[in-house]
Amino acid sequence: MNRYDVLIIGSGLGSLLCGYILSKEGFSVCILEKHSVPGGCLQSFRRGENSFETGIHYIGSMSPGQTLHSYWKYFGLSQNLALEQLNRDCYDLISLDGMEYPLAQGFDNFVEVLESFFPSSGGFLEQYISALKETVSAFPLYNFQLTDKHIKTTWMGTNAWDFLSKIAGQRRENRQLLEVLSGNNFLYAGRKESTPWHQVALINHSFISSAWRLRQGSDQITNHLISYITSAGGNVMTRKQVSKISSLKNKFQVETAGGEMFVAGRVIAGIHPQSAVSILDPSLVKRSFQSRIMRMENTISSFGLYLGLKPGSFPYMDHNLYYHKTRDAWAGREFKKEQWPGMYFIYTPSGARQGDHSSAVCILSYMSFDEVRRWEGTSAGKRGPDYKSFKSEYAEKLLQMVERKFPSIRSSINSMEVSTPLTWRDYTGTPDGSMYGIRKESSNYLKTLILPHTKIPGFYFTGQNLNMHGAPGVTIGAIMTCAEILGLEYLFNKIRDAI
Repeated sequence: MNRYDVLIIGSGLGSLLCGYILSKEGFSVCILEKHSVPGGCLQSFRRGENSFETGIHYIGSMSPGQTLHSYWKYFGLSQNLALEQLNRDCYDLISLDGMEYPLAQGFDNFVEVLESFFPSSGGFLEQYISALKETVSAFPLYNFQLTDKHIKTTWMGTNAWDFLSKIAGQRRENRQLLEVLSGNNFLYAGRKESTPWHQVALINHSFISSAWRLRQGSDQITNHLISYITSAGGNVMTRKQVSKISSLKNKFQVETAGGEMFVAGRVIAGIHPQSAVSILDPSLVKRSFQSRIMRMENTISSFGLYLGLKPGSFPYMDHNLYYHKTRDAWAGREFKKEQWPGMYFIYTPSGARQGDHSSAVCILSYMSFDEVRRWEGTSAGKRGPDYKSFKSEYAEKLLQMVERKFPSIRSSINSMEVSTPLTWRDYTGTPDGSMYGIRKESSNYLKTLILPHTKIPGFYFTGQNLNMHGAPGVTIGAIMTCAEILGLEYLFNKIRDAI
């Protein structure tokens, strides 16, 4: 029998950060991962000479003193990651119906660059930045603060579009500027009618603060955290799919699909809450809680092309591009069948840089799981010729759209890998291949809120479904989870003192 203080299910960023914290505090920790490779959305995969990211394509607030840099310094990441800062005057380029607008790093610079395109905005951009700062000030942990002070807010229950529309007023120029500011909504799988303003504010505040690519891939984060956990006596086991969690004399008994048994006083589920609830013994879960979790809707999935390129044939881009077919930045997720795609996100991996050129490019677009649902009961490599035809057909559609901006890209291709929502589901273990897990709803935010603690003593959640997705959100979420065990003030002070 394998006995530990804490068992962590899943090995994504939240799980690994929890494993690091608890190992550092002297707990015996074991992380169980069902795949052959740990990391969840941190995974990178190789095709030929190129490495591609699964989920983390760029990160924000990593300059000294900023949110993620401060927290990751405690984990030893800020000092050891190989990073490349994106173009300060254009980290994201937003293309709407052929017109292009740069989003710049630094709040003053952000305003100055965009105002050159919208000179009659009437101070709207300054108000936008003020709204970002005021909103994030209501989240003390995001600001690396610990306080009991209640901060009054006006944005709870407000979706991002309505919130910004009130600031923008009726100026025609500002209505177009609203679409520009929404142009990178692929970062949060945005829905115009329901995406909470504070979610948009936290994400954009992070990237405007500073934006970075991981020069040696996101799996360098995985390797660093696992190295520490194992050096502290913990274990990270792959190919261990958990099939059941039950109680055993005031502890938890965890069984894998292979029949192995583990026992621990505490269990942290770093997997999707719906997946976690499905493997909990029914006697542990109240029917109302199970029903609430299982009814939650998830964000949309994606379709992707991972291209290996001929040497010297395609430029390296020191920015990301969000290309929208129309002037409506929110419409891209709605295009299906014959009209698909409505948008795409394209970037060149930092590790693929060869001088002024790139040896690889990644292209992603929204796609509903319904498009591939007919194959949901199949496994990778065994989905048949119809699935291959589907991938080829949609890869061609996406390439044709990309050619509008990059006419020579087809002749630059040396190799091509295609991913669908099924690929995303199988790699990350999220229902329907959801990019960001449970969808947050502005109209009833508390209904879609997952807390780290549960009414099952000793059972906790962590990961992107908990607080917010993205590196800062998952990091703060992991700290909140471990604070349920260690105490928030104690843990926060330990983190602050360590850096």
